[in-house]
Amino acid sequence: MIVPLISRITVYPLKSFDGIDLEFSSVLDSGALEHDRKLALIDSNGKYYNAKKYSDIHQFEGQFHKNWHSMVISRPDKNAMEFFDLRTDQHRLVKWISQFQPNIVSYKENELSGLPDDQEANGPTIISEATLELVASWFEGLTLHDIRRRLRPNIEVSGVPAFWEDRLFSNKIPFSIGTVSLLGTNPCQRCVVPSRCPRTGQVTSHFADTVSQKRKQLLPNWSTSDHFDHYYRLATNTRLPAGTGGGSISLGDEIILPANQ
Repeated sequence: MIVPLISRITVYPLKSFDGIDLEFSSVLDSGALEHDRKLALIDSNGKYYNAKKYSDIHQFEGQFHKNWHSMVISRPDKNAMEFFDLRTDQHRLVKWISQFQPNIVSYKENELSGLPDDQEANGPTIISEATLELVASWFEGLTLHDIRRRLRPNIEVSGVPAFWEDRLFSNKIPFSIGTVSLLGTNPCQRCVVPSRCPRTGQVTSHFADTVSQKRKQLLPNWSTSDHFDHYYRLATNTRLPAGTGGGSISLGDEIILPANQ
């Protein structure tokens, strides 16, 4: 019997930097997890400082202490380290980061809906542990932890087979977790970021091609090609169904699918 249980909840308070694992999280009325991507650094062109545009971001390491806002950021190659309270130290954070990346000039903050790349599906991204383990097995030397850091999902699900998360967008019917109703929208399109080692920025050869080929080859019978204009897609994007509000999710919560799924 398959029982899909929430095994990991991760938010990324500072966009494109390391995340923090939580035992529970509120889902805001916007659909975003509370504190997820609530703060972003901005470059001189008004764009996000992220790994899509700046590969040097991989040289930073981040750790959280006790809560979502107490963050230590370091640049090991520069022997530099600093503590920041993400609630109050935004200007100091910009100044410190600009020592290493002069293009960073300001920040943006949104506590109500976060700053996701996908504005239409701004809910948590969901993936199964089995999917992460399978993808790791396609690349020599990569572990579950490595793939997790590359793909940066919000919610992981245990007790289900690989690509089980495709069920969540397959018929556009809401499902529930904890006190929240969510709607799966589409398989998450991937960019260049997962192809790089999150610690060094070194590119894994043929990463996108391998994922695309394997994803197409192993497409489960509960998913269909209609949802894929290409197969470099992993995890499921979500949003709140129209007319619903937020709630909360916790580790151990079961994902409840509609009866016909």
